[in-house]
Amino acid sequence: MRIIKRLANWFGLHPMAGDVIWALILVQPTLGNTLSLFTAEEQENPLGYFPSTAFNHVLMIAWGVSYAAPLIWRRTRPALMCTLLVVPHLVQLAVVPIPMFPNIFALIAMFAVAAYGSERARRLWLALGVAASLAAAIKWTTGAAVGSQSDGSGPHDVVGIMTFLFVMLAASVTVCWLLGAFTRERFTTVRTLKDRADAIAAERDRFAQLAAEQERSRIAREMHDVVAHSLSVIVVQTDGAIYALDQPGADAAKLALAREALRRIGTASHEALSQTRALVGVLREGETPETAPQPRLNEVGGLVESARASGLDVDYVVVGSPDAHAPLDAARETAAYRIVQESLTNAIKHGGPHVRVRVRVSHTDAGLAISVRDDGRAAAADDGHGHGLIGMRERVAPFDGTLTARPRSGDGFEVLATIPVGEARSTMKAR
Repeated sequence: MRIIKRLANWFGLHPMAGDVIWALILVQPTLGNTLSLFTAEEQENPLGYFPSTAFNHVLMIAWGVSYAAPLIWRRTRPALMCTLLVVPHLVQLAVVPIPMFPNIFALIAMFAVAAYGSERARRLWLALGVAASLAAAIKWTTGAAVGSQSDGSGPHDVVGIMTFLFVMLAASVTVCWLLGAFTRERFTTVRTLKDRADAIAAERDRFAQLAAEQERSRIAREMHDVVAHSLSVIVVQTDGAIYALDQPGADAAKLALAREALRRIGTASHEALSQTRALVGVLREGETPETAPQPRLNEVGGLVESARASGLDVDYVVVGSPDAHAPLDAARETAAYRIVQESLTNAIKHGGPHVRVRVRVSHTDAGLAISVRDDGRAAAADDGHGHGLIGMRERVAPFDGTLTARPRSGDGFEVLATIPVGEARSTMKAR
């Protein structure tokens, strides 16, 4: 079976090779039919029309080969095959008044041109095939009538026989053409399905690549949001402790400040370690960060308290009621939390000493409006590589939200974000 499959695949890739084999197979009975037209003077042979000479033998062999040779281009160049087959058939109509074995090649030609030829060639050769059927019916009926009159077998209904023969030949030509057309449609359907399958496979690969890229971006965003805040607190408190210890004549108050900074470093380190372990565990278990438990909007207050404990002066205000808009889903609440978290992290890292931050979360008819403003040094609101801003924009993008991060007109920096949640409840009730 494997050998047969390999041969089929090879012949599918090399169609002309298979046609050459078929031509070699069919040339043998064709030569036998043409050579049977010879007869010796002393023999009675109803098919004998030509004297048996060496020259005639060469002519008959060439004639027989001219029937079979065009089959080599049956699938690759069907119109050329039909054109070449016209020559031996015209010779036959001119010199032989009866049908011959190679006449079946005309039917093969009709099938081939309908299956593999162009639209124009298909129509042209169908018409020529029907015309050739009429010519053959006339020639063969006339030849048979002449032969019957010569041997005294009596008159025949020449017109009736001619009509019947024409109908049979034309029907055979048409049926073979239709079979070729059906084969063509099947090939076209198979090719279309294969192309569609290839396109689907390519699209699936593109989706898989895109999904992988999105997954990498999501993991990077989660790692940044989870760890960056705690690490920023660690860095700031470490700098404060070092500064307090480096002061000459460090008294008990400065040592107490350093001790408090170290305590905050320890707390932030444990928090970062726990969050990192949780995230790694989620990834190893096959759960995405989006489906894992995520911080909610009501936890922003705890986030602000944590920032205050690290020494940041934060003012947190909630404006409006959640009843002003449609209920928030978990993804939107997580996005709001992460935006506030990243903004506070940037204020800690870039705002400088004694920076003051105002966090405002507003519930509007359209959804959430978040503003985080500080009076620091107005440094870029990211980690130097753009991950912070990119992550915040990616947070609001799925909800058609907006995010603006820019220096304020005076000192400081501001982050403005909107997270739509659909129709307002007042609007829905009005309906």
